[in-house]
Amino acid sequence: MVSWSESGSFFYDIAVVSTTRVLVADNENKTLRLVDSQNGGVVAKVSLTAKPFRLCAIRDRRAVVTFPTEKRIQFIRIAGDTLSLDRYVDLNGSVVGIAACDNHLVVSYEHPCRVKKITMEGKVTHELTNQTPGKELFKFPRFIAISESKHIFISDSGTNTITQLDETLQVVQTITSPLMKSVTGIVSVNTTQLLVSGWNSHNILVLDTTTGSLTTLLGQAEKIHNPGAVAWCPDSKTLYICPTHTLVKTITKFKCLS
Repeated sequence: MVSWSESGSFFYDIAVVSTTRVLVADNENKTLRLVDSQNGGVVAKVSLTAKPFRLCAIRDRRAVVTFPTEKRIQFIRIAGDTLSLDRYVDLNGSVVGIAACDNHLVVSYEHPCRVKKITMEGKVTHELTNQTPGKELFKFPRFIAISESKHIFISDSGTNTITQLDETLQVVQTITSPLMKSVTGIVSVNTTQLLVSGWNSHNILVLDTTTGSLTTLLGQAEKIHNPGAVAWCPDSKTLYICPTHTLVKTITKFKCLS
């Protein structure tokens, strides 16, 4: 377990930088922290211009953070154990979720809901809009994961679904399960599996992307409660669970999956 204390923190997302470093977005304090995942110490932090919502690590020791209220994304440079602000890109919409795919980003929006694939400079290459009223694909498409096969997965706590898209943002399938209530964080762990957190079902699920089936990995026995954002370190086979929308200031990590 990795933990540290700071008054009034609201952790919204987490991303793995290396086997010993994770980034954590603190929405309330408008900061991004670089944390030692071995002892829980904060080794660096940078103040942001707005409240961060989601983040992802990208190539060249950088990360990118979404600012829904500012309708922009902010790039962050990571040099050793230092963080600094890089450029930002205006996206003309309330951007929430974000994930990296090769030289592109996949971003999701609310008000109205839609998904876009963009270049690192913000140019739109593909777009998926919501469906007609009453048949919406999304309500709160706030987390995005991209598998090794380049398929894109959007979790939605409003519809309790995971929507799978191909590289051109065409819908492949929509997945739901009684095991999954208020689905939040989602992360790819290998070619056929994703890990999914159920905020109201208090569990971490394994999604088989070939069959669409969901099974419970962690739950009440492991004291899982309101799990939010999740991150995966493939080298150490470690899962990080970040509480969201609570004043709990603890990042929990599990060694799991062979």
